[in-house]
Amino acid sequence: MKKNKQLQHMVKKLVSISFKDEKIVESQVVRSIRLLKSLPKSEAIQALQEYLKGIKRQEREHTLVIETATPLSSKQIKKAKEIIEKKVRIFKVKVCINPEILGGFKLTVGDNIWDGSLLGSIYQIKEVVSHGGSGE
Repeated sequence: MKKNKQLQHMVKKLVSISFKDEKIVESQVVRSIRLLKSLPKSEAIQALQEYLKGIKRQEREHTLVIETATPLSSKQIKKAKEIIEKKVRIFKVKVCINPEILGGFKLTVGDNIWDGSLLGSIYQIKEVVSHGGSGE
């Protein structure tokens, strides 16, 4: 089934207005869902699926996940957020403690990953060493 361009545009706009001041606006989400439910059944199902995907994508693209081996201070978390916000607006910050990364940190926003962990460095060195020896 081909996607209706007008419907896609409407869903995209509804996703956009569902966020204000870095937060999801519940009343706007309810209004959007009511509007989409009023469409013919086949369009409504497709539009609601796209709306949900859009909401999740928007939230994921603006959520900073900080993975560290040890807990961070609020000052360190704030600094990480400030640095990342030079590239993308952050709605939410999640901090995950993962002792397996050994040290340093790993930052994720949407599909972007900045790996400054000790484990990441070990993997990079391993990759260089294993590929460096195979070309001879």
